[in-house]
This record gives sequence, structure tokens and C-alpha cells, in this order.
Amino acid sequence: MFSKRLTIGCLAALALGVFVCRTVAGDSHGHEHGHEHGHTAAHGGCLNALGACENGHAEVKLAGDVLDVWFVGGGADTAKAVRIPDPEIALAVTLAGASDAKTLTLKARPNELAEERVGDCAHFVGQADWLKDAKAFKATGSVTFKGRTQQVRIEYPRGYDPDDDAAHEHPDAAGEHQDKKVDSGKKVEPRD
Repeated sequence: MFSKRLTIGCLAALALGVFVCRTVAGDSHGHEHGHEHGHTAAHGGCLNALGACENGHAEVKLAGDVLDVWFVGGGADTAKAVRIPDPEIALAVTLAGASDAKTLTLKARPNELAEERVGDCAHFVGQADWLKDAKAFKATGSVTFKGRTQQVRIEYPRGYDPDDDAAHEHPDAAGEHQDKKVDSGKKVEPRD
């Protein structure tokens, strides 16, 4: 009898946990456009597409003065780690309201349980005192992702999805809508 109650209790707790996680996570990109992308940030951070959403993501989470970045799969496969051969990644970080970028070096933080090592790792960590009070920032850099050099663009806490940016009109600082030029590679030119 006790075993049956314990089993029912565990199942109820699991169901409640799944419901709460899905409700809280919602649109994990942090968008406020009123639509669901179906992506879930496995570590509770924001997702930033690497090139195209289907290619992969950099999941970013800021806790105090520590920035964690996990490289994960594309599309809805954002719970799958994608290992990076780079031992460290340099980011140019521009805090909201600032005009100058600061350099933040992320170092590989291997997951030993997954048999990762420096040079074959999906998790990177950087620390800087100037991150402590950051509410929002943009960062750029590059990484070897799936065998080729890939530009990294991070928009925290919103997340970055070039497909979303191409589908929505965003006014520039003067309130004018910018024309987005698309080349034959379907690559949207940056508005910055």
C-alpha cells in the first residue's frame, strides 16, 4: 500500500514539474512577439542562433559576474550538446547603454560525466566584474562549430534568431523601418 502511494506521489510530482517547467519556460528565446517557437533552453538561459536556427544555438545564462555559454543543436534539438574544438572563445561584449565593447574570454568547462575535455567541450564560462550588474548586452565572436568557423551573435536576455528578425519589422533609432537586403545565400545584413 505504501509503495503504491509513493509511486502515485512520484508520478504526480513529475507531472507537476513538467507542467511548471513548460509554463515558466514558455518562449525560451525571450521574445515578446506573442508566438511560440518550440525551442527550449535546457539550462534556463536564452538561445542565440548560430547562423540559422536550424544550424545550432549558443545558450547563454548570466549569474552575477559569471557568463555560461553552452553550444547546442539546431531547430528544436536544443537539449543536445554540440562539442567545440576551441579551448577558449573571445567575445566582444557591449553592455546596454555603453558605446565601447569589452573583451570577455570564455574558457572551456568540460563535463567529465559526458567524457568531455578541453578541445572537445560544449560548455564555456567567462567571468568579469563588469558583468555583475548587467541587465542586457550584445556580444559577438567566432567559434569552430560543426567543423567550420561560425560567427556568434548574442543578444541577452532576448536571444537572437535571424529568422525572427527577418520576419518582423523593427524600427531604427529614428523610428524608420529599415530595408533588409538579402543576398543569394539568404543572409540578412546586420542592422547595427
